[in-house]
Amino acid sequence: MAGGFGTRLRPLSCSRPKLLFSIAGRSIIEWILHQLSRNGVEEAILATNYLADMIRTHLGRRCEGIRLHYSFEEKPLGTAGAVKRAERLLRDGENFLVLNGDIISSPPVKRMLQKNSSTNAIATIMLHKVEDPTHFGVADIDRSLRIKKFVEKPRLKDAPSNWINAGVYVLSRQIFDYITPGRKTSIERDVFPVLASSGRLYGYKYAGEWFDIGRFEEYTRANAAILSKLSGKKPIVAPGSKVGSGARLIPPLIVGSKSVVRENATLGPNTSVGGSVVIGEDSRISNSILFDKAHLGRKSIITGSIVGEGVAVGDNVKIGEGCVIGDHVLLHDNITLRRNVTVCPHKEVSRSVTRSGFVS
Repeated sequence: MAGGFGTRLRPLSCSRPKLLFSIAGRSIIEWILHQLSRNGVEEAILATNYLADMIRTHLGRRCEGIRLHYSFEEKPLGTAGAVKRAERLLRDGENFLVLNGDIISSPPVKRMLQKNSSTNAIATIMLHKVEDPTHFGVADIDRSLRIKKFVEKPRLKDAPSNWINAGVYVLSRQIFDYITPGRKTSIERDVFPVLASSGRLYGYKYAGEWFDIGRFEEYTRANAAILSKLSGKKPIVAPGSKVGSGARLIPPLIVGSKSVVRENATLGPNTSVGGSVVIGEDSRISNSILFDKAHLGRKSIITGSIVGEGVAVGDNVKIGEGCVIGDHVLLHDNITLRRNVTVCPHKEVSRSVTRSGFVS
């Protein structure tokens, strides 16, 4: 599923699909395909709509050893409608896998396929246990893991369990009998309830690492977790980058190709720096994500924030926790952005912003 607008990730999703957001130096879709390849997947179909050409240009016809096909929706068809449109590209066979494009996990593909066959289910949903299920569809399950119903975003006291829809499905070809072609249809709201009422919807409990990248909090959490795996003890500096004398690189940290870290700058921990980025002298960046071609002046500080592509940050600028800076923003010298300030793309900010909110 690669067609979402990424509404909750604005303003950064205004100029790129969320699947192309970078996590630890690679796009989200590349991480997803990497996990599928490790599970033996050889072909995948990307159901695209929003900024589809960017996805196709970025990935091409093959990625991580997986052959890629593209199913384009001229207008959004919903999750079920997108699956129905991609039917013509599916190979012969009974079961297939569907993944939400904003979920990073390690789905146990073979065991889920076996579960779907052994229960004679039309759909088997990967379920993940969370402490607070109020942001998700929550499964009401019996002892056999048959799903009786989903409760969408319940109050905590009304949640039937802590097992949520984790956005990975094994579907039988019979699923197409429940979807009207060309009509916008949600598989979660329109199809799964019908399957549940007929006893043909099951769950598979998954206890591994799981991230829903639809919100900035989860996006930054996923970035930190993957950084820790890749660069827990040693910073990773890509070829072609230059690090000046006296600079401190604190892991977990990744610096992209052709970037420049000038004298006495401090990067890290939990920081991902894109390609062709310039970090000015005596500047400090921690717990942050910098997209490609950002330029940071002297003695500036970024803490716990996300800085978009091509952003120009002046000298002695301070960017506080939870800030999101859209692409190609210009921040003048000597200004401060306090906590949770969001700056829309292509804006010029010449004064400090002391209250949380949007600069548009």
